[in-house]
Amino acid sequence: MKIALIFPNYSRFHRKFEEDIDIVGREFGLLPPLGLAYAASIMEEAGHEVIIIDSNALFLSKEETVLRLKSFRPDLLAFMLTVWTFPLTLDWIRHIKSAMKLPVLVGNIQMELYPEETFTHQEIDYGIIGSAQKALPGFLSALNDGKDFSGIKGLVYRKERSVVINRPDTFREDFATLPFPSRHLLPNSRYREVMSKRKNLTIMITSKGCPSKCSFCHIKETPYSSRNPQSVAEEVEQCYKQFSIREIDIFDPSFTIDKKRVIDICREIRKKNVDIHFSCRARVDQIDEELLDEMSATGFKRIQYGLESGDQSILDRVNKGINLKQIKKVVAWTKQRGISALGFFLIGAPGDNYCTVRKTIQFAKDLDLDYAQFHKVMAKPRTELYEQIKRLSGRDYWRDFVLGNATEERLPSPWTGLSQKEIEDFTIRAYQDFYFRPSYIWKTFVGIRSLDEFKRYARSALGLLNVKSDIT
Repeated sequence: MKIALIFPNYSRFHRKFEEDIDIVGREFGLLPPLGLAYAASIMEEAGHEVIIIDSNALFLSKEETVLRLKSFRPDLLAFMLTVWTFPLTLDWIRHIKSAMKLPVLVGNIQMELYPEETFTHQEIDYGIIGSAQKALPGFLSALNDGKDFSGIKGLVYRKERSVVINRPDTFREDFATLPFPSRHLLPNSRYREVMSKRKNLTIMITSKGCPSKCSFCHIKETPYSSRNPQSVAEEVEQCYKQFSIREIDIFDPSFTIDKKRVIDICREIRKKNVDIHFSCRARVDQIDEELLDEMSATGFKRIQYGLESGDQSILDRVNKGINLKQIKKVVAWTKQRGISALGFFLIGAPGDNYCTVRKTIQFAKDLDLDYAQFHKVMAKPRTELYEQIKRLSGRDYWRDFVLGNATEERLPSPWTGLSQKEIEDFTIRAYQDFYFRPSYIWKTFVGIRSLDEFKRYARSALGLLNVKSDIT
C-alpha cells in the first residue's frame, strides 16, 4: 500500500487556550512531527510505501498539499490528533478528503481520550488507540487484503452504520523493538528552535511518562518506560551520519529520572565520537554534580528545568516536590559547567496572586537563567486541575470540544484569584521583564554565533516588545 501521513500547517492559526503567549508559540521553534515519523517507520517495516508531508515546516497550504498528494497517489491518508488542535486538523482532513476521496486513519492521544466523540465526524474512517506498533501492521494488512478487522486490538473502525472499538490490551510502546523514526521522510534542514546554535536540528524521545505527581501535568498518567542506552546512542549516530544532525533536543518529560541510565547513555554516545550538541528537560531533584559532569562531557549545552514558581507555597500546592534552595543550587551547578539553564514557570497556578507572580518573575531574574518560559496554566485532560473544573461545571468541556459542541474558549481558573486578563498580562510582563534587561541583552548579543541566530532573536524580541493582550 501507499500511505501519506500529513502534518497540517498550523502557523497561521491563533488558539485562545495556548499555554504560551502568541509570539512565543510562533517563534519558539519549528519541530519535526516525531509521532508521524514513528508511525511511518512501523509502516515501512511492514512493507508499505510511505511519505510524510510536513506542511507546517514547508509552509504549504491545503491546496499545495493536495497537489503533492496527487503526485504520490496514496491509498490511505493518516493524521495525528491532539485534542486542543482538533478543529484545525479536522479542517485539513475535510479539505484533503474531499479532494482525494480516500480513507482517513487517525491516531495519538485524542483516540485514547475520546474515540467515540472523534468518530462522530464522518470524515474519519479508522483510528488507532494506544500502541501503533501493535495495531498498525495488522490493520494495514487486513485493509490491503480486504479482511475482517474484528481481531485487531487497538483499532477503531466503521461497520455499516456503527462504530466498532477494539480496546487494546496495553497503551504502551515497546521501546526495545520500536524502529527509529523515519527521518529520511522529513525536511530535516527546516527544523529549528529559537535557542538553536546549530543545524540540522531534530528532537528525540528516549523515555515516556513520569512518576512525579504535579497537579497541572497530564504526563503523570502515562507509566514510565525507557529505551536502553545502546539504542539511544545508535539513533544519535544515525542522526549524525545520515541526516547531518548537529543538535538534538531530547523531548522526554524528564530525561534524568534514572541517573544510571543517563550516565550509561552519555558514555555510549561518547563511544560514537559524534560532534552533536544536546538539550533536555529535567527536574532539579534528579540532578547532582556527577551527572552534570557526564552530561557536559557528552555535549549537553542546555538543560530545561521545570521550576514553576518562585514561591514555596505555590510549589507545594502543585505537588512539585522541590524547594527554592534546590533550584538555586542546581541552576548554579549547571552554569558552572558551561551548560545553559532554561526555567519553565507557571502563571496562574493554584494559589497564585499578584504577590506570588511578582515573586516568580523576580526569582527567574535572580537565578541568572539563560532562558525562561512563562506558561499560562491550562487545564488539560487527565490533569487534577481539569478534574476540578469538571466537578465545578458538571461538564466535560474537552469532550464537547471534540464533538464540535463547544467553541474555543479560555477555561476558568477557579484555583487562583487572578482573572484571565490578569494571567495574560502577567505572562506578557514576565517575558518583557526577563528578556529586556540591559545585562541580558548584552549577554545574548555577545553569545550570538550566526546571522540566522541573530535574525531569530531579533524577530522574537520585536514580537515580545509589541505583543498585546487579546483579552479586554
